[in-house]
Amino acid sequence: MVRLAREGEAEHIHFLLVLRATETHFLPKTFKDVTKLPADSKNRWLESCLEKLKLLKDKDVYKIVDLPKERKVVKNY
Repeated sequence: MVRLAREGEAEHIHFLLVLRATETHFLPKTFKDVTKLPADSKNRWLESCLEKLKLLKDKDVYKIVDLPKERKVVKNY
C-alpha cells in the first residue's frame, strides 16, 4: 500500500477504503455493478477509475494497438 501511495495512487486507495467503510459493503466487480451504486458513489468510482487509467497511461504501462486479423477479442464479463 505504501508503494501505491508513493506512485501517486493514494487518492484511489483512499476512495476504496472510504467506499468500503461507508457503503453497504458492496464493492463493484464489473461496470454493471457500478451502475447499481448510488449516484454520488458511482461518480466517485468512475472518477477514481479514470484517474487510475490516466496514471497507467502516463507510466506507459500499456498501448492501444489494432487486433491482429487471426486473433479474437477476449470477452470481459
